[in-house]
Amino acid sequence: MKRNICFFSFVILSFVFNLSSFGQYVPSMDTIECMHVVGLATDNGLPVDGVTVKLFKENEELECEEVSSVPKHDHRFSFDLLGNSYYTVQISKEGYVSRTVGISTVVPKNFEISDDNPKTVFEFEAELFKLKAGADDYYVDFPIALISYKPNKKKFESDEKYTVRLKKNIGDIAEPPSVPDSKSPKKK
Repeated sequence: MKRNICFFSFVILSFVFNLSSFGQYVPSMDTIECMHVVGLATDNGLPVDGVTVKLFKENEELECEEVSSVPKHDHRFSFDLLGNSYYTVQISKEGYVSRTVGISTVVPKNFEISDDNPKTVFEFEAELFKLKAGADDYYVDFPIALISYKPNKKKFESDEKYTVRLKKNIGDIAEPPSVPDSKSPKKK
């Protein structure tokens, strides 16, 4: 239990620390699209069909997209995000653990979209998995990634330390991917 409290405290402090480095709030960014998010849900490295993807701003659901098998569809989903907001992308499919990505589009006071500094395109993959029977599911409710603007790098990035620590704490809770039995006869 103590480990869980420490990790949760780390997550909150990490996000707050990142937010404190943004500088002053820029009201004009509220109406400007500063990021285009493109995602792909995978299972064992392959795109997953029948996925529901929801976009939340603060706690309000803004959009819902069904990713299904249609001709020439690459299974990707995408959303345009306004500046100075907090978003969550939720990826779910029946039988799988739902995954979320936390995104802060808060930017520093001197940030502006221009030909020299166009809207950011941020791409990610969300690996879906089935939970092992009896596995500790405490960490599956945490976002798989926290994305925010890094003023020192002048770009949006995922907090890699957070993601690595989360994966370490999740441990081995996923069911192993199904692999075809090599002893079974092959169909001709």
